[in-house]
Amino acid sequence: MSTQIPFRNTVVSYAYTIKNDAGEPIGTLQGFNPSANRTLERVRELRRTGDNRDTFEIVPGRTEFTITVDRIETYADDLLSALGISDLEHITNATRSLQITEEVIGPNGETRVIHYQNCWVQSWSKSIREGTVTVTENATLWPESIRVS
Repeated sequence: MSTQIPFRNTVVSYAYTIKNDAGEPIGTLQGFNPSANRTLERVRELRRTGDNRDTFEIVPGRTEFTITVDRIETYADDLLSALGISDLEHITNATRSLQITEEVIGPNGETRVIHYQNCWVQSWSKSIREGTVTVTENATLWPESIRVS
């Protein structure tokens, strides 16, 4: 039995499923944090007069996409295996990109799907801390593009 999505405007975390290349849920996720950043450059004029602005215009640069993933390590799967990179000791041996799919189901059953295409693992880490029972793995992915369907 799954938890019902409440009829609210606010999206709840359990409405999300994050899947790997094979369409399998990554599972035991504690955080899935996609972000997009782009550089902006101010174009300025020397001794601009008249309107007291030193910025002539702002020119946008290219957009960089990043995803950070936090997952509880399980005996059955480590994070890299759950992402679809099996039998790796570390990310140095990764020779292919990943496809990650984010699905969110609304209260009326409507689905929004976001595809993160050609993701490369940029970093991986593991947190084993005194005072906590679980072990958390973290990865940073760099997707080439994002498509919403």
